[in-house]
Amino acid sequence: MLRELVRLNDTHKMKYRTLLEDFHDEDFVFQRNNGYPYVIKSLASRMKRLLKFCDIKKNLTPHSFRHTHISMLTESGTELSTIMERVGHVDPNTTLKVYTHVTEKMKIKSVENVTAIHNDILEKLPF
Repeated sequence: MLRELVRLNDTHKMKYRTLLEDFHDEDFVFQRNNGYPYVIKSLASRMKRLLKFCDIKKNLTPHSFRHTHISMLTESGTELSTIMERVGHVDPNTTLKVYTHVTEKMKIKSVENVTAIHNDILEKLPF
């Protein structure tokens, strides 16, 4: 869905540039046709209405996308300094404190990976 949204945003960008009209080119994901971002309150109220039609019972807000994005970056192995720069955190403890649940999940996964490698080696031994 995000890829499709980015393509749509690019289409709007090209249309506005072709018409020599003002396009606010800051690469917002959720943007109006002219490139300017939606007012956060409008996005939040629309999201709240849409969530009523979903099976999702969690109280999600547009800020939830930020948490998801950072969690995905963390799980993919992106360096802490890169994540901090991307989201505007100055203090590494802010990032680490908020996303500890992801790092705990990563610790469990790393133990599982090492165990799998160890078991694979044992299976290949001739004795």
